[in-house]
Amino acid sequence: MSTTQRCESINSYIKRLLNCKIPLRDFIRHVDIAQQNIRESERHDDFISYYTEPAYPTDATLIGYLRQYGAACTRQVFHMVKLEVDLESRYNIVGREAEGTSNIFKLRKFNHQGSEYTITHSMVDNHLECSCRQFESDGIPCRHIFAVMKNLDLQHIPPTLIKRRFTVRAKEGVTDFVVPPSYQDVPQVVEMSRFGTLNSLATHMNSLAAKLDSSYNIAKDKMRELILQFQLALEQQQDPASSDIPNERSSTPRRLVRDPVIVRTKGCRDSDFSESGVQRQVGNKCGRCGVRGLYRTTCRAPMEHDSQATTQGYETASHTDAIPSTSGNNQPFPGSI
Repeated sequence: MSTTQRCESINSYIKRLLNCKIPLRDFIRHVDIAQQNIRESERHDDFISYYTEPAYPTDATLIGYLRQYGAACTRQVFHMVKLEVDLESRYNIVGREAEGTSNIFKLRKFNHQGSEYTITHSMVDNHLECSCRQFESDGIPCRHIFAVMKNLDLQHIPPTLIKRRFTVRAKEGVTDFVVPPSYQDVPQVVEMSRFGTLNSLATHMNSLAAKLDSSYNIAKDKMRELILQFQLALEQQQDPASSDIPNERSSTPRRLVRDPVIVRTKGCRDSDFSESGVQRQVGNKCGRCGVRGLYRTTCRAPMEHDSQATTQGYETASHTDAIPSTSGNNQPFPGSI
Protein backbone atom coordinates (compact mmCIF):
# COMPACT_ATOMS: atom_id res chain seq x y z
CA MET A 1 0.00 0.00 0.00
CA SER A 2 1.46 3.31 -1.07
CA THR A 3 1.40 6.60 0.84
CA THR A 4 -1.23 8.03 -1.52
CA GLN A 5 -3.57 5.12 -0.80
CA ARG A 6 -3.20 5.61 2.95
CA CYS A 7 -3.93 9.34 2.65
CA GLU A 8 -6.98 8.77 0.45
CA SER A 9 -8.29 6.11 2.82
CA ILE A 10 -7.98 8.41 5.85
CA ASN A 11 -9.48 11.35 3.95
CA SER A 12 -12.51 9.32 2.85
CA TYR A 13 -13.14 8.33 6.47
CA ILE A 14 -12.63 11.78 8.03
CA LYS A 15 -14.77 13.67 5.50
CA ARG A 16 -17.86 11.85 6.79
CA LEU A 17 -17.59 13.88 10.00
CA LEU A 18 -16.85 17.23 8.34
CA ASN A 19 -18.67 19.81 6.29
CA CYS A 20 -17.98 23.32 5.04
CA LYS A 21 -20.08 25.04 7.73
CA ILE A 22 -18.37 23.91 10.95
CA PRO A 23 -15.99 26.33 12.75
CA LEU A 24 -12.26 25.74 12.92
CA ARG A 25 -12.33 24.63 16.58
CA ASP A 26 -14.98 21.97 15.79
CA PHE A 27 -12.97 20.85 12.76
CA ILE A 28 -9.92 20.05 14.93
CA ARG A 29 -12.08 18.24 17.49
CA HIS A 30 -13.77 16.15 14.80
CA VAL A 31 -10.42 15.16 13.29
CA ASP A 32 -9.16 14.03 16.71
CA ILE A 33 -12.31 11.98 17.27
CA ALA A 34 -11.96 10.36 13.84
CA GLN A 35 -8.32 9.41 14.52
CA GLN A 36 -9.28 7.97 17.89
CA ASN A 37 -12.03 5.89 16.27
CA ILE A 38 -9.56 4.55 13.70
CA ARG A 39 -7.13 3.50 16.44
CA GLU A 40 -9.88 1.83 18.48
CA SER A 41 -11.15 -0.03 15.42
CA GLU A 42 -7.63 -1.24 14.64
CA ARG A 43 -7.15 -2.52 18.19
CA HIS A 44 -10.47 -4.35 17.99
CA ASP A 45 -9.51 -5.99 14.68
CA ASP A 46 -6.11 -6.98 16.07
CA PHE A 47 -7.70 -8.60 19.11
CA ILE A 48 -10.12 -10.63 16.96
CA SER A 49 -7.34 -11.76 14.60
CA TYR A 50 -4.97 -12.73 17.45
CA TYR A 51 -7.22 -14.42 20.00
CA THR A 52 -10.20 -15.79 18.05
CA GLU A 53 -10.64 -18.34 15.29
CA PRO A 54 -12.98 -17.97 12.31
CA ALA A 55 -15.85 -20.34 11.62
CA TYR A 56 -14.90 -22.73 8.80
CA PRO A 57 -17.56 -24.26 6.56
CA THR A 58 -17.81 -28.02 7.00
CA ASP A 59 -18.81 -28.80 3.40
CA ALA A 60 -16.07 -26.77 1.68
CA THR A 61 -13.81 -28.67 -0.71
CA LEU A 62 -10.82 -26.39 -0.14
CA ILE A 63 -11.18 -26.16 3.63
CA GLY A 64 -7.43 -26.73 3.99
CA TYR A 65 -6.70 -23.46 2.19
CA LEU A 66 -9.20 -21.64 4.40
CA ARG A 67 -7.57 -22.97 7.57
CA GLN A 68 -4.15 -21.82 6.43
CA TYR A 69 -5.41 -18.33 5.62
CA GLY A 70 -7.42 -18.17 8.85
CA ALA A 71 -4.32 -18.94 10.92
CA ALA A 72 -1.97 -16.64 9.01
CA CYS A 73 -4.01 -13.60 7.91
CA THR A 74 -6.35 -11.13 9.54
CA ARG A 75 -10.07 -11.74 9.78
CA GLN A 76 -10.98 -9.25 7.07
CA VAL A 77 -8.58 -10.87 4.60
CA PHE A 78 -9.93 -14.31 5.52
CA HIS A 79 -13.48 -13.33 4.53
CA MET A 80 -12.22 -11.96 1.20
CA VAL A 81 -10.34 -15.21 0.51
CA LYS A 82 -13.37 -17.28 1.51
CA LEU A 83 -15.47 -15.50 -1.11
CA GLU A 84 -12.92 -16.33 -3.83
CA VAL A 85 -12.74 -19.98 -2.72
CA ASP A 86 -16.54 -20.30 -2.90
CA LEU A 87 -16.54 -19.06 -6.52
CA GLU A 88 -13.68 -21.20 -7.86
CA SER A 89 -16.00 -24.10 -8.72
CA ARG A 90 -17.60 -22.08 -11.53
CA TYR A 91 -14.48 -22.27 -13.70
CA ASN A 92 -13.17 -25.14 -15.81
CA ILE A 93 -9.71 -25.72 -17.25
CA VAL A 94 -9.95 -25.84 -21.03
CA GLY A 95 -6.26 -25.97 -21.92
CA ARG A 96 -2.80 -26.69 -20.52
CA GLU A 97 0.61 -26.10 -22.06
CA ALA A 98 4.17 -26.64 -20.80
CA GLU A 99 6.68 -23.87 -21.46
CA GLY A 100 10.12 -24.41 -19.91
CA THR A 101 9.80 -24.48 -16.13
CA SER A 102 6.24 -23.14 -16.22
CA ASN A 103 2.82 -24.50 -16.99
CA ILE A 104 0.21 -22.30 -18.68
CA PHE A 105 -3.47 -22.99 -17.93
CA LYS A 106 -6.52 -21.67 -19.76
CA LEU A 107 -9.68 -21.19 -17.71
CA ARG A 108 -13.20 -20.42 -18.79
CA LYS A 109 -16.34 -19.83 -16.78
CA PHE A 110 -19.05 -22.45 -17.09
CA ASN A 111 -21.56 -21.62 -19.81
CA HIS A 112 -19.59 -18.49 -20.79
CA GLN A 113 -17.74 -18.94 -24.08
CA GLY A 114 -16.42 -15.38 -24.36
CA SER A 115 -13.82 -14.68 -21.69
CA GLU A 116 -10.76 -16.79 -20.88
CA TYR A 117 -8.15 -16.39 -18.17
CA THR A 118 -4.50 -17.40 -18.40
CA ILE A 119 -2.70 -18.69 -15.28
CA THR A 120 1.04 -19.27 -15.25
CA HIS A 121 2.37 -21.81 -12.74
CA SER A 122 6.07 -21.87 -11.91
CA MET A 123 7.35 -25.34 -11.07
CA VAL A 124 10.34 -23.87 -9.19
CA ASP A 125 8.51 -22.16 -6.28
CA ASN A 126 4.85 -23.02 -7.12
CA HIS A 127 4.06 -19.35 -7.71
CA LEU A 128 0.94 -18.62 -9.77
CA GLU A 129 0.05 -15.54 -11.78
CA CYS A 130 -3.33 -14.80 -13.34
CA SER A 131 -4.19 -12.52 -16.22
CA CYS A 132 -6.90 -10.79 -14.17
CA ARG A 133 -4.14 -9.24 -11.96
CA GLN A 134 -6.24 -9.38 -8.81
CA PHE A 135 -3.35 -10.58 -6.64
CA GLU A 136 -1.17 -7.67 -7.77
CA SER A 137 -3.90 -5.09 -7.06
CA ASP A 138 -5.74 -6.47 -3.99
CA GLY A 139 -3.09 -8.76 -2.51
CA ILE A 140 -5.26 -11.91 -2.33
CA PRO A 141 -5.38 -14.84 -4.81
CA CYS A 142 -8.27 -14.82 -7.25
CA ARG A 143 -10.77 -17.62 -7.85
CA HIS A 144 -8.90 -18.66 -11.00
CA ILE A 145 -5.71 -19.36 -9.02
CA PHE A 146 -7.62 -21.50 -6.53
CA ALA A 147 -9.11 -23.51 -9.40
CA VAL A 148 -5.62 -24.23 -10.77
CA MET A 149 -4.29 -25.08 -7.29
CA LYS A 150 -7.08 -27.62 -6.90
CA ASN A 151 -6.27 -29.10 -10.30
CA LEU A 152 -2.58 -29.38 -9.35
CA ASP A 153 -3.55 -30.99 -6.01
CA LEU A 154 -1.45 -28.55 -3.95
CA GLN A 155 -1.86 -29.28 -0.25
CA HIS A 156 -0.31 -26.04 1.00
CA ILE A 157 -0.62 -22.48 -0.20
CA PRO A 158 2.64 -21.21 -1.74
CA PRO A 159 4.35 -18.60 0.49
CA THR A 160 4.47 -16.20 -2.44
CA LEU A 161 0.66 -15.97 -2.39
CA ILE A 162 0.47 -14.62 1.18
CA LYS A 163 1.29 -10.94 1.59
CA ARG A 164 3.09 -10.14 4.81
CA ARG A 165 1.17 -6.90 5.29
CA PHE A 166 -2.07 -8.94 5.51
CA THR A 167 -0.81 -11.36 8.17
CA VAL A 168 -1.40 -11.09 11.90
CA ARG A 169 2.37 -10.85 12.43
CA ALA A 170 2.81 -7.82 10.18
CA LYS A 171 3.52 -5.46 13.11
CA GLU A 172 6.07 -7.67 14.84
CA GLY A 173 8.97 -6.34 12.80
CA VAL A 174 8.13 -2.73 13.68
CA THR A 175 10.33 -1.86 16.66
CA ASP A 176 10.02 1.91 16.62
CA PHE A 177 7.69 4.45 15.05
CA VAL A 178 9.44 7.54 13.72
CA VAL A 179 7.92 10.88 14.71
CA PRO A 180 8.28 13.64 12.09
CA PRO A 181 10.55 16.52 13.16
CA SER A 182 7.67 19.02 13.02
CA TYR A 183 5.80 17.04 15.73
CA GLN A 184 8.69 16.35 18.09
CA ASP A 185 7.44 18.99 20.56
CA VAL A 186 3.78 17.85 20.51
CA PRO A 187 3.22 15.61 23.56
CA GLN A 188 0.12 13.88 22.17
CA VAL A 189 1.83 12.78 18.95
CA VAL A 190 4.94 11.54 20.77
CA GLU A 191 2.80 9.66 23.30
CA MET A 192 0.78 7.88 20.59
CA SER A 193 3.98 6.95 18.76
CA ARG A 194 5.42 5.40 21.92
CA PHE A 195 2.16 3.60 22.58
CA GLY A 196 2.20 2.03 19.11
CA THR A 197 5.77 0.78 19.57
CA LEU A 198 5.09 -0.69 23.02
CA ASN A 199 1.82 -2.24 21.87
CA SER A 200 3.56 -4.03 19.00
CA LEU A 201 6.31 -5.38 21.25
CA ALA A 202 3.89 -6.37 24.02
CA THR A 203 1.66 -8.28 21.61
CA HIS A 204 4.60 -10.30 20.32
CA MET A 205 5.80 -11.00 23.86
CA ASN A 206 2.33 -12.05 25.04
CA SER A 207 1.90 -14.49 22.15
CA LEU A 208 5.20 -16.17 23.05
CA ALA A 209 4.81 -16.09 26.85
CA ALA A 210 1.34 -17.62 26.80
CA LYS A 211 2.56 -20.92 25.28
CA LEU A 212 4.38 -22.22 28.41
CA ASP A 213 3.50 -22.08 32.11
CA SER A 214 7.00 -21.02 33.16
CA SER A 215 7.22 -18.17 30.64
CA TYR A 216 3.68 -17.08 31.53
CA ASN A 217 4.50 -16.77 35.24
CA ILE A 218 7.75 -14.92 34.55
CA ALA A 219 6.06 -12.45 32.20
CA LYS A 220 3.20 -11.86 34.66
CA ASP A 221 5.53 -11.09 37.58
CA LYS A 222 7.75 -8.82 35.49
CA MET A 223 4.75 -6.92 34.16
CA ARG A 224 3.45 -6.29 37.68
CA GLU A 225 6.84 -4.96 38.77
CA LEU A 226 7.06 -2.69 35.74
CA ILE A 227 3.51 -1.39 36.26
CA LEU A 228 4.29 -0.38 39.87
CA GLN A 229 7.56 1.21 38.80
CA PHE A 230 5.91 3.23 36.03
CA GLN A 231 3.06 4.36 38.28
CA LEU A 232 5.53 5.65 40.88
CA ALA A 233 7.55 7.48 38.24
CA LEU A 234 4.39 9.03 36.79
CA GLU A 235 3.25 10.30 40.19
CA GLN A 236 6.63 11.92 40.79
CA GLN A 237 6.54 13.44 37.34
CA GLN A 238 3.13 15.02 37.95
CA ASP A 239 4.18 16.52 41.32
CA PRO A 240 7.15 18.88 40.73
CA ALA A 241 7.65 19.49 44.47
CA SER A 242 8.35 15.81 45.19
CA SER A 243 10.93 15.31 42.45
CA ASP A 244 13.80 17.19 40.86
CA ILE A 245 12.73 16.02 37.40
CA PRO A 246 11.22 18.94 35.44
CA ASN A 247 7.66 18.64 34.36
CA GLU A 248 7.81 18.09 30.62
CA ARG A 249 4.10 18.72 30.06
CA SER A 250 4.11 22.10 31.84
CA SER A 251 7.33 23.32 30.23
CA THR A 252 6.14 22.61 26.71
CA PRO A 253 4.62 25.75 25.14
CA ARG A 254 1.01 25.46 24.14
CA ARG A 255 0.02 25.81 20.53
CA LEU A 256 -2.96 28.10 20.22
CA VAL A 257 -5.23 27.73 17.23
CA ARG A 258 -5.92 31.15 15.74
CA ASP A 259 -7.95 32.40 12.82
CA PRO A 260 -6.30 31.86 9.44
CA VAL A 261 -4.63 34.76 7.65
CA ILE A 262 -6.85 36.42 5.07
CA VAL A 263 -5.35 36.03 1.63
CA ARG A 264 -6.39 37.39 -1.70
CA THR A 265 -8.50 34.77 -3.38
CA LYS A 266 -8.70 34.26 -7.10
CA GLY A 267 -11.88 36.29 -7.50
CA CYS A 268 -10.90 39.31 -5.38
CA ARG A 269 -10.45 42.66 -7.08
CA ASP A 270 -7.67 45.14 -6.39
CA SER A 271 -10.21 47.68 -5.15
CA ASP A 272 -11.25 45.31 -2.34
CA PHE A 273 -7.88 45.74 -0.59
CA SER A 274 -6.27 48.82 0.87
CA GLU A 275 -2.65 49.87 0.41
CA SER A 276 -1.64 48.01 3.59
CA GLY A 277 -3.10 44.76 2.26
CA VAL A 278 -6.16 44.67 4.56
CA GLN A 279 -9.38 43.62 2.90
CA ARG A 280 -12.01 46.36 2.77
CA GLN A 281 -15.55 45.77 3.89
CA VAL A 282 -17.70 45.01 0.88
CA GLY A 283 -21.41 45.72 1.09
CA ASN A 284 -24.20 48.19 0.43
CA LYS A 285 -23.61 51.77 1.50
CA CYS A 286 -26.28 54.27 2.50
CA GLY A 287 -26.38 57.30 0.22
CA ARG A 288 -27.58 59.60 3.03
CA CYS A 289 -25.30 58.84 6.01
CA GLY A 290 -22.55 56.80 4.31
CA VAL A 291 -22.81 53.80 6.70
CA ARG A 292 -22.45 50.32 5.17
CA GLY A 293 -25.31 47.93 5.66
CA LEU A 294 -28.04 50.63 5.64
CA TYR A 295 -30.35 51.96 2.94
CA ARG A 296 -32.14 55.27 2.46
CA THR A 297 -35.39 53.67 3.56
CA THR A 298 -33.90 52.27 6.78
CA CYS A 299 -31.57 55.17 7.61
CA ARG A 300 -32.41 56.97 10.85
CA ALA A 301 -30.01 59.89 10.43
CA PRO A 302 -31.80 63.27 10.04
CA MET A 303 -31.60 64.94 6.65
CA GLU A 304 -30.29 68.52 7.03
CA HIS A 305 -31.36 69.71 3.57
CA ASP A 306 -34.89 68.32 3.83
CA SER A 307 -35.40 69.72 7.34
CA GLN A 308 -34.31 73.23 6.26
CA ALA A 309 -36.58 73.12 3.24
CA THR A 310 -39.56 72.07 5.35
CA THR A 311 -38.96 74.82 7.93
CA GLN A 312 -38.63 77.46 5.20
CA GLY A 313 -41.91 76.32 3.65
CA TYR A 314 -43.75 76.69 6.92
CA GLU A 315 -42.38 80.19 7.45
CA THR A 316 -43.42 81.26 3.91
CA ALA A 317 -46.92 79.92 4.44
CA SER A 318 -47.42 81.77 7.74
CA HIS A 319 -46.12 85.04 6.24
CA THR A 320 -48.56 84.77 3.31
CA ASP A 321 -51.52 84.39 5.68
CA ALA A 322 -50.73 87.77 7.22
CA ILE A 323 -51.06 89.63 3.82
CA PRO A 324 -54.65 90.88 3.16
CA SER A 325 -56.42 89.79 -0.01
CA THR A 326 -56.62 92.36 -2.87
CA SER A 327 -58.96 90.47 -5.13
CA GLY A 328 -62.06 91.77 -3.34
CA ASN A 329 -63.53 88.34 -2.71
CA ASN A 330 -63.51 86.49 0.55
CA GLN A 331 -61.81 83.39 -0.87
CA PRO A 332 -58.94 82.23 1.31
CA PHE A 333 -55.39 82.15 0.07
CA PRO A 334 -54.51 78.71 -1.26
CA GLY A 335 -51.59 78.32 1.12
CA SER A 336 -53.63 79.19 4.21
CA ILE A 337 -55.70 76.01 4.31
